[in-house]
Amino acid sequence: MACHNRASITQEFFASFIESNRTGFTFEFIVCDDGSTDGTSAVLESQPFPIKVVQGTGNLFWAKSMALAEAAIESCPDGVLWVNDDLKLNKDAFETLLDGMVTHQNSVLIGQVVDQDSEEFIYGGYRRLGRHPLKVQRVSDSDAYLSVDTFNGNFVYIPTHIRLAVGPIDSFYQHAYADIDYGYRVTKAGYSIFTLPRVVGTGFGNKITWPKEFRKKIAQQTSAKFNPTASQIHFFRNHTGRLWFLFLPFYLIRPFLKVLLVNSSKLSVLVKD
Repeated sequence: MACHNRASITQEFFASFIESNRTGFTFEFIVCDDGSTDGTSAVLESQPFPIKVVQGTGNLFWAKSMALAEAAIESCPDGVLWVNDDLKLNKDAFETLLDGMVTHQNSVLIGQVVDQDSEEFIYGGYRRLGRHPLKVQRVSDSDAYLSVDTFNGNFVYIPTHIRLAVGPIDSFYQHAYADIDYGYRVTKAGYSIFTLPRVVGTGFGNKITWPKEFRKKIAQQTSAKFNPTASQIHFFRNHTGRLWFLFLPFYLIRPFLKVLLVNSSKLSVLVKD
């Protein structure tokens, strides 16, 4: 898990975890605290179970933090569970996961997350709709396992044999693209990915208000959480084959087009945190 300056939200996650862990799972928590200054370290220390804390620099973002935490795994557990600290787990989350582990033993399992207010599906699995790696469709179902090609990294169970075969999170990425990239790597390695049939918890997207200044809008749209240029190039090279450069131009200019097309200085959008 990665965390950065969200002490109260992180505490809510652990409270929901304690309430939902009724299956007998034994966990070893590894958390990258990316330079928090708001009391997050005290939250981690106060939990009634040991947490291995890896300190970040304060500028790692989600992907690099997760890669650092994963590198700190010393034992050989049955599997690794990615969780976001802004996730509030449902009471039956781990029962849902356990059922999935029995039903699909050789697969990566994705927990579906709904918005805490609207109850709309916001994070889960995606199916690829063609050669373009970002042309995807989010799929959701509260009653069935769904086969998908990639996923959001909010609640992801990866059996150890798959993790060792696929490798760690690509630390080239800072934030955006890292989870989608990992899903495609799992698929390319020949393993299946399924969404779990019941929602595992609630979360929220961050509402980002556009800055008023043009320069700041461009900076926001090319930042780590949106469309960082180096990450885009790396992603397309990995997932579109030899003609990767043909897929890239539109996505390189897309941040600038978005800024030019904004009619309001306060347009809110949702991004993954």
